[in-house]
Amino acid sequence: MLAPARKSPRVRTALRYTVSMPDPASHNFLVEGEVTGVGDTCTLAFPVWTPGSYKLREFAKNVSAFTVKGGDCDMLDKQRWQVTGIRGGRFTFRFTLYADELSVRTPHLDETHGFFLGTNLFPYVESPLEGRPAPCVYDITIRPWRRWKVATSLKSVGPNTWRAPDYDILGDTPFEIGTHEVRSFTVMGVKHDVAFYGYGNFDADRIVKDTARVVQAQGKLFGGLPYDYYLFIHHITPDSGGGLEHLNSCVCGWNSWKFRKEEDYQAFIRLVSHEFFHVWNVKRIRPAILGPFNYAREQYTRALWVMEGLTQYYERIWCARAGVTPAATVLKSIAENIDKEDNRPGRKVMSLENASWLAWTKLYLADENYLNSGVSYYSRGAQVGLLLDARIRAATGGAKSLDDVMKLAFERYGWPRPGFPERGFEALCEEVAGRKLAAFWRDHVRGTRELDYTEVLDVYGLEFARENDKTEPWLGVTFNGAKITAVHAEGPGRKAGLQPRDEVVAINGHRVDGRTLESRLEDSKPGDVIELALFRRERLVRARVRVAGRPAGKLLLRPVKKPNAAQRRNFRSWLGARVR
Repeated sequence: MLAPARKSPRVRTALRYTVSMPDPASHNFLVEGEVTGVGDTCTLAFPVWTPGSYKLREFAKNVSAFTVKGGDCDMLDKQRWQVTGIRGGRFTFRFTLYADELSVRTPHLDETHGFFLGTNLFPYVESPLEGRPAPCVYDITIRPWRRWKVATSLKSVGPNTWRAPDYDILGDTPFEIGTHEVRSFTVMGVKHDVAFYGYGNFDADRIVKDTARVVQAQGKLFGGLPYDYYLFIHHITPDSGGGLEHLNSCVCGWNSWKFRKEEDYQAFIRLVSHEFFHVWNVKRIRPAILGPFNYAREQYTRALWVMEGLTQYYERIWCARAGVTPAATVLKSIAENIDKEDNRPGRKVMSLENASWLAWTKLYLADENYLNSGVSYYSRGAQVGLLLDARIRAATGGAKSLDDVMKLAFERYGWPRPGFPERGFEALCEEVAGRKLAAFWRDHVRGTRELDYTEVLDVYGLEFARENDKTEPWLGVTFNGAKITAVHAEGPGRKAGLQPRDEVVAINGHRVDGRTLESRLEDSKPGDVIELALFRRERLVRARVRVAGRPAGKLLLRPVKKPNAAQRRNFRSWLGARVR
């Protein structure tokens, strides 16, 4: 009798990268790779986008001098190389990658530091399902320039070497390489590092202290932290801005000199709060389409208003609950957002679901008419989050809130579980509220009905007011210097035929420029007719505009003088402070 045949042990595909930077001032990373455990044919592909930033960025465009040893290589398209004739399941490759775009989403290398995300620098072994990485173990070795050090959130497996169990983890990981300063703190027994790259008038001690308080507040809601290490990377230079979330790290960019004023610092700490809350909302609570990822094309969802809009809503709340931001400052920020978004013509044109679905071609590629044709699922989503939270509190007598929805979403759908189905988040809200909210979704998520804040005011004991009753002249145009960048669809400038890219050179026959234009316009008053001389495609054009008026005083959101007991309880539960 023959013995049963033994199954050959399965050889798992592995990809080992080595990243060096022999000449940082050239902005070129040198990347070398070794692929093992493949057949006689293998396709290497670069992502065309990075998770969390819904724009095609075509990272392969930065690649040059791509060569392969151990097989024959042909380029299939803009981002894929096919290697054939592989012997022994192994081959190596090498390329340089140009990195001179300093942002939280893109690679950068110069004489001061190096930065990249996994999606920026590393090709993956493509599975038979085009656009998706094959199962693979990834090892990354970095050879820093001179005495530079490395900050990353991956687990170390050797000197300057880290490992990722799959490409979704690797692609989601940032690497900061340089002379950055690192501060540490511990919350709930978990170590957190804060890496500062750049310079400016910031107070690192205050940032670290306040960040720890925000982490504590958020972790408290969810009953703990869903990671065993977290890394904050802050890029602080005059041209830095924005933020991007990752599974157990985030990258925040901020202007070097925007810390001294308290309002600027508060905006920065809100950014930190926003990106950190993505630990739950986006990285673990997410639509099913957002992970595992297809890196070759756009990934569409109608729920970005949940992912980003509710995160923007909560970024303020966490700062207040942590004691980092006064409740009055939160109310001021909410009022500013309402005043801006409720006067945006696009709110009558585009729903939150459509804003989410079309992020790839609308918000991330917004043109000068987006003011009139669309909304931001960030800002408008935050407004709807405000209404939704109040609606749930009202429906449950203050017993439940949006907090309970977020906890339920994390428990039921949190990564590594599959994400929620499209519109599945709405079902969770109704489950917590104990009632259907069909009209709310129809009017404010799938529709464009004007937002009604009556319930918000009643639940928390708030009221709207204006800083003063004066009006100011308004043309309904936005300027950058003397050039018009946007024209409000409902403003007098549109009626007078003003267009984006027009350059105003005179008002009522007197010359103006970018320094004097604004003060000259302030000399007019509502009802005046002014004559503008402007250049349009190098041709002199004249336009007569009847000046309109708008409220000059800021919109205020403030507590009523005598809130009742329920309003006091709701306000304290909401912002973690007593109503004043």
